[in-house]
Amino acid sequence: MIRNSESQPRLVKITILVRVRPGILDPQGQAVQQVLHDMGENDVREVRIGKMIEITLPESDSIFERVHSWCKDFLSNPLVESFEVQNIEPLTHPSVSV
Repeated sequence: MIRNSESQPRLVKITILVRVRPGILDPQGQAVQQVLHDMGENDVREVRIGKMIEITLPESDSIFERVHSWCKDFLSNPLVESFEVQNIEPLTHPSVSV
């Protein structure tokens, strides 16, 4: 585990994309596509809706395996969704919760 100068673990931000698998009906995407068509945007061929998940936690040697396990076990539904761990980056400015 990497620590900063104050002897605290370095935080990382993980970005995960979860998408509806190709070939699976996406009613939200269809609704958005219909609204775009209603607005005159008739060249829009397909809209797929997914979700982005950001997780902040201390860096560790097993971080990728842990996140991958979370994605398989509860962040996505493997029957209809796929996931991609898009980014794991050091957090330079931790946000403060109020």
